Amino acid sequence: MLRHAALFIMSFALCGCVSEYNLATGRQETLLYGTEKEIKIGQAISRQLEQNYKLVPDRDANERVQAIMDRLEPVADRQDVVYTVRIIDRDEVNAVSLPGGYIYVFKGLLDKIDNDDQLAGVIAHEIGHITAKHAMKRLQASYGYTLLQILAVETGSAAVTQGVNALYLTAFLAYSQQDEFEADRLAVKYTQAAGYDPQGMIRVLEILREESLEKVRPINYFRTHPYPNERIAALNTQIRGHMDFRDYLNLMGSE
Repeated sequence: MLRHAALFIMSFALCGCVSEYNLATGRQETLLYGTEKEIKIGQAISRQLEQNYKLVPDRDANERVQAIMDRLEPVADRQDVVYTVRIIDRDEVNAVSLPGGYIYVFKGLLDKIDNDDQLAGVIAHEIGHITAKHAMKRLQASYGYTLLQILAVETGSAAVTQGVNALYLTAFLAYSQQDEFEADRLAVKYTQAAGYDPQGMIRVLEILREESLEKVRPINYFRTHPYPNERIAALNTQIRGHMDFRDYLNLMGSE
């Protein structure tokens, strides 16, 4: 019975697959949902988010982020979505992106940013998540996890079920780290194309590093994001063409 259910889930998912070449990632990719469905998912999540979080009404602040978006949007690898940027009225030092082109910058991060090059780096990073379709791929991966769970339960072995859970956790965390590095790479591309200095991203990561300093740090392998030091080193390598000695020392310190 469970095997039949698993096969049904697999056949249902595969029948709606869309295969396309992704300009952002440079790869041919197969996804369960096309752009139209992605936009609808993003709209639904956006509505829910704005019900739970207050947006900043300040006109100058909104015009500032929109002006930056207006320069970044034309150079993005995806032109099949309308990019929207809004400011969440919370003191968190963060920014998030949703499927279908929705980007939210938290006021806490905006308050710590010194110039438009830095803010452009933040927005371009979130655009990178959207152009690479990271959220949709993560959603697709969750279907695979459901299938594996069903097959594991059918075996009747707790060890197998635990193994599936551990495998998924490991793959998800590694995939998330890969997403961050890829979004950083794309952010450099987009900021440069839009006429911003990608070095601004380095300062933003330094701010994130300052915010995340802890006395006892978790093992790097089980983090959902790479350490800021790792991202700074990767960005410097991309922007300058090499990693300097300070980056090497920072990497040694992030282990």
